[in-house]
Amino acid sequence: MTNDEIYKRIMVMGSVKAAKSFVKTCEINKGDLGKLCKRYNIFVEGKATKEELIDRFVNETVGVKLRNKVINKYNIR
Repeated sequence: MTNDEIYKRIMVMGSVKAAKSFVKTCEINKGDLGKLCKRYNIFVEGKATKEELIDRFVNETVGVKLRNKVINKYNIR
């Protein structure tokens, strides 16, 4: 599975927990996670572990999407 396919699959998930478990079970290495973070402008420290990369990537992509979805749902003008 390529990086783009992994990104597309986690973006349609309904929770951060499900996305984290999916990324942990698929065969993605630390280098590919670093490339994904760089591609989507997510800042990661130089000596981050694979678990930290997964947490940061999922929280900054799926977490932000879901947060904005809830804000827009209750945004009454």
